[in-house]
Amino acid sequence: MFLKILVVMVSIVIAGCMLFRPSISVDRLLSAPEQIEIDGRNYILETHLWRDFMPVSPPDGKPLIALIRITATDSLEFPPSIDARLLWVIKSPQEVWETKFSEEARSTCSRYQLEKVARKGPKWGPGIEVDVVVKIVDGENEYLLRASNQVILRTD
Repeated sequence: MFLKILVVMVSIVIAGCMLFRPSISVDRLLSAPEQIEIDGRNYILETHLWRDFMPVSPPDGKPLIALIRITATDSLEFPPSIDARLLWVIKSPQEVWETKFSEEARSTCSRYQLEKVARKGPKWGPGIEVDVVVKIVDGENEYLLRASNQVILRTD
């Protein structure tokens, strides 16, 4: 009985947070550019990745949180037609966290950035480097944007 419950629980975790076989090949994700152009404007990806080890956290820390900002490099107002839909955090070709962003309301950090957050990631790191890729949509157009060698930090 215990084994059946364990299998069901593991299946639920895997369904909610894909840690392998992402919907886009790892090679394609890792070949995504670090800057994209949409309607003559350039955009880059900034990330803040961390795990919480505050005293109220479990001894092995809380799962990964990823905060991303898509930044218009010209510092002009961010177009409302552009949105971020999916996030991939790539530890290795065999370990990829694929997830949608949280629906929580975020205050805009600046008028030329889009900010999104994803929670309940894997318990990787802290102190390791990962690659981060975001799927961006603008109407019917889709883009991949990457930030390489991003460090997973820890909060204490």
